[in-house]
Amino acid sequence: MKEYLAKDVRNVVLLGHSGAGKTALVESALFQTKAIDRMGKTTDGTAAMDFDPEEAKRGVSVYTALAPIEWKNVKINFIDTPGYLDYEGEKVSGAAAADLAVIVVSAKDGIESGTESAAKLCKKNGIPVVFFVNKIDDDNADFEKTVDELRNKFGTSVVPFEIPVMEGKKMTGSSKVLDDPSNPHYDQIAEAIASADDELMEKFFEGEPFTPEETAKGLKLALNSGEFKPLFAGSATSSQGVAQLLDFIKENCPVYTDYGTVTDKDGTTLKTDDSEAFSALVFKTVVDAFVGKISYVKVMSGTLTPQTALYNSKKDQAEKAGGLFVVCGKQQTPINKLSCGDIGALTKLLVTETNDTLCTKEKKVVFKDIEYPRPMLGVAVSPKTKDDEDKMSDALKKVLIEDKSLNFVRNAETGEQVLYGVGDQQLDVVVSKLKSRYKVEVVFKEPKVQYRETIRGKSEVQGKYKKQNGGAGQYGDVWVRFEPNPDSEEMVFAEEVFGGAVPKNYFPSVEAGLRGCMAKGPLAGCKVVNVKATLYDGSYHPVDSKPNSFEAAARLAFKAGIPKANPILLEPIGKVTVICPEEYTGDIIGDFNKRRGMIMDTGSAEPGEAKIDAEVPMAEMLKYATELRSMTKGRGTYVIDFDRYEPAPQNVTDKVVAATAAERKDDDED
Repeated sequence: MKEYLAKDVRNVVLLGHSGAGKTALVESALFQTKAIDRMGKTTDGTAAMDFDPEEAKRGVSVYTALAPIEWKNVKINFIDTPGYLDYEGEKVSGAAAADLAVIVVSAKDGIESGTESAAKLCKKNGIPVVFFVNKIDDDNADFEKTVDELRNKFGTSVVPFEIPVMEGKKMTGSSKVLDDPSNPHYDQIAEAIASADDELMEKFFEGEPFTPEETAKGLKLALNSGEFKPLFAGSATSSQGVAQLLDFIKENCPVYTDYGTVTDKDGTTLKTDDSEAFSALVFKTVVDAFVGKISYVKVMSGTLTPQTALYNSKKDQAEKAGGLFVVCGKQQTPINKLSCGDIGALTKLLVTETNDTLCTKEKKVVFKDIEYPRPMLGVAVSPKTKDDEDKMSDALKKVLIEDKSLNFVRNAETGEQVLYGVGDQQLDVVVSKLKSRYKVEVVFKEPKVQYRETIRGKSEVQGKYKKQNGGAGQYGDVWVRFEPNPDSEEMVFAEEVFGGAVPKNYFPSVEAGLRGCMAKGPLAGCKVVNVKATLYDGSYHPVDSKPNSFEAAARLAFKAGIPKANPILLEPIGKVTVICPEEYTGDIIGDFNKRRGMIMDTGSAEPGEAKIDAEVPMAEMLKYATELRSMTKGRGTYVIDFDRYEPAPQNVTDKVVAATAAERKDDDED
């Protein structure tokens, strides 16, 4: 592929619901430009964009892929993203590098949850939108109905730009609305064009036709401002309507360098042209078994060559790339230069990851982070065999480098390693990848809830440790008072010993023994909190007493005293915010009531969307990511954050205690 000037580069992300035909659209464009000699299919694993074994196995796109298309002397960098809801992080990465979005919609299925999430993402990122109504010649396809749905949902700014010409159920071509003033959509486009410029609006109201130059200017302005969302129709599999879309992108897609400037998160401004100091955003990372780390970059200013001195401003470290490439699916082609705004890949960067900024050391900039969806679905992960413990840890690190919508936490209180993802399909891909790529088999199970224990009463007990086995013995004797202390989560240790009953040099040992026991309470082995332990009496032996003797005595006091102080189980309560279409509000509220939740507030997020705030025990929310998706047909999202601990109801306590006892029995038998 030849080098392109900055003015001849277009960056377009393909978004939409799974199965709408995004990858087929790219395949058609590649085929029409002779980049491939036959069109593959996602469903049978032959698509050029879906080259990963996971995609071939599942018959759907799982990862974002690049496809640079050479079309009439411009380079269109298509960024093909998966449509399934679990792979939201891949969509976010792709959108971060785009200057235009094409949202693909099935003429048979109409608006789906993936259509809506794509439009939201574009609105959030300020990306202009073009709709492509695909599968126009499928059985049960309905172009007019789909247009009406899109206009009703996303507003009258959605206007057909090309009308399909049909012979029976086959599309044979299309007619351009602007070539036919009698077309009912002609005035809608004209008004959209006029809305972007006062002079054009004046001509529109006076009924004067626009010149070709005014039309071209108005189209770009209206598209960039969001006043106009042109709609195309076609069939990607039969290559109908694709050329018209490519022509529109060539002529009207925003050119990155036309923005003039780009600002980093600290307010430093750079010119978006080749003459500026180099900077680039890493928007995606792939760990390849043969090549190593591949960093996908968008050049934000200046130019990038294999010889460019690279500096990672986030890590404060110089980098040296193994090579500079343009990427098409799995094919990497070396290139000598990327102009400002272009997209490519650098290999073998040591410390650089997704969301890092590469620049010159002389002009440091750090671009704003890409905001990934917060993963809410957690699973406890462990290797199938203990021998794979270290291998699992190393493999998960590589998986996390590739997917920023995953999170991995080691929970010290439950003793589990918990992997969080957006959904169960994403987590299933992780399992498969660990096995096929890294030869590590893992087991997933529901993570333990981080319960805690405390006391409501007061107890005074003796802990006496005495051991005599010939020679020097062991002796430690303590009296400890346990009582609630709501002011401090961690145990507070105090002493009220008089007359040297316990020498002061043993106080730290008593405290250490008690504090060590607080990690596991008597009910369910959970951390004990909000307790004050006071050492108020005891005795010692001048020969046999040692620090470890008093530590052991303190442990005995804990085991005797906490059960007598009315211990209770505490359960974690989370603050939850759900955003969903208004029609699901009643279902969400009713479901929270079943989960022992309390509704704190309801309101609107955006027109047609409800925002529901609630407080719910976190034990009731372990599978909520999947259950909310089912309740709202994929249209609801939520976040939950830990807020506080509250006493658990008796039935919950009984259930947790019984489960812990059963687990201990199993461990003993093993």
